Amino acid sequence: MEGIEQLKDIPSTRSRRPLHSVRMRSVTLLLFTIFFLFSVACQGEQGTDTTTVLIEGLGLTEQEVIDSWVYAIARYLVIRQEHIDLSEEGIDYNVIKFNELGKADFVNPNLDVAYLEAWLGVDGQSPVILEIPRIEGRYYTVQIMDEWGDILYNINERNFPMYPHGRYSLCLKGSDPLIPADALRLDLPSQKVKMVARIERGGDDEGAVRLQREFKITTPREPNIAPAVVIPMFSNANLLTVDAFDQPMLNAVLSSAPDAMSVAPEMQEKARAVAGFIAKDEANRAIIENIIEQNAVLSVAQYLRSSGDAWGGWLATTGKPTGFGDDFRFRAAVNYAGIWWNNNEEAVYYIGQTDSSGNTLNGDNVYVLHIKEEELPQRHVNAFWSLTLLSLPDYRVVPNILDRYHFNNLSDLSYEPDGSLKLYVAAVPPGDAPTTNWLPAPKDRSFTLTLRMYAPKEEVISGEYYAPPIEKSL
Repeated sequence: MEGIEQLKDIPSTRSRRPLHSVRMRSVTLLLFTIFFLFSVACQGEQGTDTTTVLIEGLGLTEQEVIDSWVYAIARYLVIRQEHIDLSEEGIDYNVIKFNELGKADFVNPNLDVAYLEAWLGVDGQSPVILEIPRIEGRYYTVQIMDEWGDILYNINERNFPMYPHGRYSLCLKGSDPLIPADALRLDLPSQKVKMVARIERGGDDEGAVRLQREFKITTPREPNIAPAVVIPMFSNANLLTVDAFDQPMLNAVLSSAPDAMSVAPEMQEKARAVAGFIAKDEANRAIIENIIEQNAVLSVAQYLRSSGDAWGGWLATTGKPTGFGDDFRFRAAVNYAGIWWNNNEEAVYYIGQTDSSGNTLNGDNVYVLHIKEEELPQRHVNAFWSLTLLSLPDYRVVPNILDRYHFNNLSDLSYEPDGSLKLYVAAVPPGDAPTTNWLPAPKDRSFTLTLRMYAPKEEVISGEYYAPPIEKSL
C-alpha cells in the first residue's frame, strides 16, 4: 500500500456524540488513505462544474469521464494484487498462504487474528474443495470475493448457521462437475476468487495457528485457469491515469470478469467510449489526461467535510452492512486503500488522526479516551475489539519500551470506580495514568489510531454507537 497520505486538521463536526440516533453517512475503510480516488469524483478546486461540461466529439461530460476511470481502476487494482500475490515464491492458484502470526513489520498490521489467504481457480469441470475446521469460542470468518473485490460469501456461524464448517465445493456458476456428497456447493460468478480467512487469536496463539493450518484446498482435477490480464505494474503513488484507457488493454480488463453491479453495463460502455475517443488522436488523449489529472488533486479534507462522518477526531466506516451495492466509487477507493475490505456486519473501523478539536495527533501531547461504562466497546460487539496505534506516514507500529502496540478485550486494563475506562495515548504517560492503560506514542511525531469492532452489534452498524472522543489533556 504505497502512497499513503495523512489527513490534516479535519475539524470535529459535533461537540458531543457518545450515543446518538443519527444514521451516519458512509465513509470508506481506511479513510485516511483513499483521498485520491474519491477526490476525482468531486468538483475541482477551481470550481469547474464537471457534470455539465460536454466533451466535443465524445458525447460525455467531464464527470462521466472521471467516473468511468474510477470505475475501471477498481478492476485494475484487483488485477495488480493478483500479480503481486502470485509472484511470491511457492504461491499459485489453489495454494494457501499462511501468514505469520502476530507479525507487525508491515503496513497497518492486524495483531488480533491469524490470517490465511489464497487465489482459488475453477473451470466448468473442476471445482475447488475448501475444508474449514470446526472453530468454536472465537471469532472467525472465511471471506470470499470476486474479481472486482465484491464480497460473495462470509463463511462463519452467523451466515452459515447450518453449515459453519466442513467441506465446501466452489463451482463455476452454471457448471455441473462431480462434487463430494458431503460438500456444500457455493457458486462463483467467474473462474477466480480471492479467499481471506481471519481467526481470532483470543489469547490462545497455539490454538489459532493450529486452526489456521487445518484449512485445506484440494482440486479433484487440475482446472484450466486463465492467467491474470497483463497490465503495467503501477503504485498507489503513481496510478494509471489516461493509460488505463488503452483500448486493447481496457477491453481485456473489463472482459476478464463479470461485474455484479447493476451500473456495470452503463459504466463499461462509457469507459469503452473514452478509450475509443483517445485512440483517434493524440489531441483527444491530451484532453482526457488533463481531465483526470486536474480532478485528482482535491484535498481529502474537502471531500470528507462534504461526504464523510467525522466526530471526536474519528472517521467511521459504517453505512455498508452488506457490501458495495452499486457504489463503484466506494469499491474503487477500498481496492486502492484496503483491498479485501469486509462489510460492516463483520467489522466496523474508527480511524483517528486528530483530536476532538481537529488538531493532528502528536506524541508530544497526552490524549485521553474516557469511555463510560455503558459505552465500553466490549458491550457493543459480539466478538471483540482492538485499538491500535500506528506511525505516520508509514502506518507501522511504533517501537516502545513496553512492546505494546494495541489494546483489546483481553488487555489487563484498570477501570475507574464508576466502571468507566480511561485510555492514555502519549510518548510519556501522565503521572496519574496507570501503566496498564498507557499506549505509547512516537515522540515529536504524528500518529493515527484505529479502533476495530468485530462482529459489531446493530447500534454500531447503524451509527447509534460511536467511539469516545479523543481528548487532548490540558
